[in-house]
Amino acid sequence: SAPRPARMGADERLLHLLNRLTFGPRPGDLKRLKRLGATAFIDQQLHPETIDDSACDAALKAYPILTKTSYQLSEEYPNPQKALKEGQEDPHRPREMLEQLSAAKLVRATRSQRQLEEVLLDFWFNHFNVAFNKNQDKWLLASYERDVLRPRVLGKFRDLLGAVAHSPAMLVYLDNFQSTVDARYASPEEQMMIQDMESRMAMREKGKGRRKLGLNENYARELMELHTLGVDGGYTQKDVTELARILTGWSIERPNPKNDLKDFQYVFRPRMHDPGDKVLLGQAFPSGGQEEGERALDLLARHPSTARFIALKLCRRFVADEPPPALVAKVAARFTASDGDIRETLKALFTSPEFYDPKHFRGKVKSPFEFVASALRASRAELRDPVRVAQALNAMGEPLYVCEPPTGYPDLAQPWINAGALLQRMNAALMLFGPNPNAPAHADPRAVCDEGCDGPQGKPLAVDAYVRAFLGGRIAERTRSAILERIDHPAVDQARIAALVLGSPDFQRR
Repeated sequence: SAPRPARMGADERLLHLLNRLTFGPRPGDLKRLKRLGATAFIDQQLHPETIDDSACDAALKAYPILTKTSYQLSEEYPNPQKALKEGQEDPHRPREMLEQLSAAKLVRATRSQRQLEEVLLDFWFNHFNVAFNKNQDKWLLASYERDVLRPRVLGKFRDLLGAVAHSPAMLVYLDNFQSTVDARYASPEEQMMIQDMESRMAMREKGKGRRKLGLNENYARELMELHTLGVDGGYTQKDVTELARILTGWSIERPNPKNDLKDFQYVFRPRMHDPGDKVLLGQAFPSGGQEEGERALDLLARHPSTARFIALKLCRRFVADEPPPALVAKVAARFTASDGDIRETLKALFTSPEFYDPKHFRGKVKSPFEFVASALRASRAELRDPVRVAQALNAMGEPLYVCEPPTGYPDLAQPWINAGALLQRMNAALMLFGPNPNAPAHADPRAVCDEGCDGPQGKPLAVDAYVRAFLGGRIAERTRSAILERIDHPAVDQARIAALVLGSPDFQRR
């Protein structure tokens, strides 16, 4: 386990802040934070719009999909069958979109000055997970991250929840776009309407037979279990069914040049909606069309179980796998009092005494993405090929944007701790400082060593220098001893010493 101070001194508090609000400190960040002050730093990161990020924006111009509409992407990166049918000789592959998205995420994590915004975007993306490989989501994902999540990561939770509920990406991912009034609740006229819709769908999908439509509970279930109330939030299977009925008709409209529709968009389809009365969480929902769904989102966003669940997840992300119950209650109370204001909720979290409890110092295990991003930042690495670096995350168990379960990637230590995964991390550190000119990323060990790497005391002094550079000078004595035992071999040079520190158990924690 990582060293934990008896109490956090001034430097430990600042180092802790950098490890939690960013993807890891870079050389010199601790000194800069001392000059700025913790309060000013927190306020600055909570208002990313005040931070100049032009250098990162310039780097992102290498990824054109980031600014294109979903319809443009569907035309420029078509499925192979469509490209073949249209006679395109050398079309872009849909996989290229995934490569660009993954590379851009890595660039932002390593280069953006708006670090908290990037940390929160990663948090909320996993909370409202959507997978690239689900049907049209391959074309919808760039817009989902850019237009739905990013503008709202520090806003009101109800606004974020509503934007996700209306997003074509989520409606496709959890199948609500084709959820219709169930025959059990439909009038004879509505049953005829459903049969007519099924017949028309069959005509569009020749040879596949008539697809049976009806109530789909996928989104309703995850909306309560994963997005708002939590699995122990007090709802029943009956509530899942009632919410699914409320959300029938929440669907998508595909681009159509004939009616000048230029992009995928949300649409409410009254003929698909269940017009019957419903009861959700003990509250009556008389027939009201789309407004029923808006009322349901209001109810879920402001429910006490939602406040506790969101507070728990935020405390788990920024404090500990098992955060103190008193802290969770405090953060939940601020969430409720501020009407779900995420910025105010986080401010309460970051300024709480529990946040700086020494038992939480380096108490969180980094996910593979967090490890790679922090290693690149700590080593001042040259990111030569972000696509290939992002692909290395596949071997570590966290390929970006393709997590199929709606839970998203976990924010707990256990899934990421095993011998194979840790070996992959050490190999990545060795590659980073290696001599291979074709490596996708490269760090010069001398560029981050503040002093003494070639000094008269030799290798032990170099170990301490890299501990200062990568770990703020804080390392477990057991870890340092283990490294010192391995550096006498002639093959262990500066690059390997740097890699040993970067691959150490202490660097695996934030």
